Amino acid sequence: MKKTVLVLLGLLLVFSALAIAQGYETMPADAKIIPLGQADTPYADAQPGVRGGIFYCATISNPKKWNDVTAHETSTTQYTGLMLEGLISTNPVTVAIEPELAKSWDVSEDGLTITFHLRQGLKWSDGEPFTADDVIFSFNDLYLNEDVETDTRDILVLPDDSYPVVTKIDDYTVQVTTSVVFRPILNSMGANILPKHALAQYVHKLNPDVPVGTFNSAWGLDTDPSELVGMGPFIVESYTPDQNVTMRRNPYYYHYDPNGVQLPYFDKYVVLTVASQDVSLLKFRNGELDALGIRAADVPILKSEEAQKGFTVLVNPDLPNYGTSWIGINEDIGLAEGTHDNERALFRTRDFRAALAHLVDKQAIIDSLYNGLAVPQWSPVSYLSPFYAGRDYYGGPVTEKDAVIFEYSLDKAAELLDGIGIVDRDGDGWRDYEDGTRVEIELNTNAGNTVREGICLIVADRAAKIGLKLNFVPVDFNTLVNKLFASTGELIILGLTGGPEPNNGANVYKSDGGLHFWHYSAADNPTEVEKKIDELLDAGVSTLDNDKAFEIYKEYQITLAKDDLGLVYTVNSAFTYAYYNKVGNGNLSSPVATPGGGGLADICYFK
Repeated sequence: MKKTVLVLLGLLLVFSALAIAQGYETMPADAKIIPLGQADTPYADAQPGVRGGIFYCATISNPKKWNDVTAHETSTTQYTGLMLEGLISTNPVTVAIEPELAKSWDVSEDGLTITFHLRQGLKWSDGEPFTADDVIFSFNDLYLNEDVETDTRDILVLPDDSYPVVTKIDDYTVQVTTSVVFRPILNSMGANILPKHALAQYVHKLNPDVPVGTFNSAWGLDTDPSELVGMGPFIVESYTPDQNVTMRRNPYYYHYDPNGVQLPYFDKYVVLTVASQDVSLLKFRNGELDALGIRAADVPILKSEEAQKGFTVLVNPDLPNYGTSWIGINEDIGLAEGTHDNERALFRTRDFRAALAHLVDKQAIIDSLYNGLAVPQWSPVSYLSPFYAGRDYYGGPVTEKDAVIFEYSLDKAAELLDGIGIVDRDGDGWRDYEDGTRVEIELNTNAGNTVREGICLIVADRAAKIGLKLNFVPVDFNTLVNKLFASTGELIILGLTGGPEPNNGANVYKSDGGLHFWHYSAADNPTEVEKKIDELLDAGVSTLDNDKAFEIYKEYQITLAKDDLGLVYTVNSAFTYAYYNKVGNGNLSSPVATPGGGGLADICYFK
């Protein structure tokens, strides 16, 4: 009898596990229907698909963690972006804000209160119900908890230095109140929501038995993937360093197509880890990858094979990618250690930073590395944003009338260096500090990114022409990120993601921002220029008038590009992408959404 009972219990456990894996028995009443193929919608050019298959794409970096809240790097967020969702999201076609975990919201007449109505009947990937408690936990116990290290807090701070007050009305209603007008409040509330039932145990505020800061190391790479929980289309199933990350379909994802088919269509989503962009290209050409974000230099190669191999190459020279590419100049180098006095003094000199800007041969970069498919960059705000200062008015056409141009000029760069006393004192052809030691600066970027490596080589070559010695050393991406945040790097070429809303860069460009990595000490002692930038960023969110906000943000962009120069911008590539024709809805790929980069991962399928 005992054996029979054990067998029955075992069968019950098996059937219980099967029930969880099968997901919803019926479509939740508040499911989000994606109108694929329906006229007069953003998805008119898409088609409903069929489920099945494994999608393959590639990256040149291992993930750093699975913790979206504490992440600074895309090597993490490329996965957490598929695992998690926010109250609101950005439409992958129109870039408009739309309901996500919240099905709707109401805004008070004075604009100070937003009431979010949550979708009911949804479940986390482990089958636990999603409720307002998860929203309250995410904002009050994580993003707004000073014990938690997160960049998101910087985009939630209000002009009066307070934060939104997030309160639970009932299990499916959340209210957000601000003390002052905060124009981008909806955008800021799009931060990912995390599962309270899975993570509260790591938060000291909720579980005093764990030390303060425990959450900051939660969901590290040593976490068993079975413990990772999300609301997005995919969940991490396994990770093999230097080989791949395999994600499986979330059985409780709440997106459906018009035919009632639960999304995502793909069974699994596999990201291969490769040594370089060259290897990614080879694997795509061999059919080992289903889609690839390609370099401009790859376009002629792939165009010649397009018809024969059955893939599509998307090229839009008039549509630059969101985001920025820059040289970060670490004004705090050696500050904590009491070293690098010469370098730190030099990097804190505006005219040195301006000289470096004149050494960026943008046209050579565009011609030799981007095959002509790029535009010069000068602003911290994405070219596609309606707030971009290269426009004459909010949302107007790009004229670049107010662009801050540091044209490539060896003479101007040399003159600026001469003016600050960085000259060749011993006649060996290299410039020296006042004490006679050679100016020798390390320049880093992430190894395997051949375009960034090429930019480094061009900048170092131009610097050498006027006797400024830059030593290029490529570094593993996650190691490079560590150097950035530990203020141990000297000059670093990297990029930041971007979007339409300038306030999303507050965590970077405010003097006390968590990503103000070129001058962290400014949090306690900002320069006059940094104070002005802080004031402009606060002013930009304090008005509901987009035209007024545009003028404020224009001044902010010009001030940062002309007078601060903590980041020296390079170029912005045009949108280039390739996908095999068997990938349905790959035609919707854009700078904000691709099958292999997210945004379209739930609606793409194999024909």
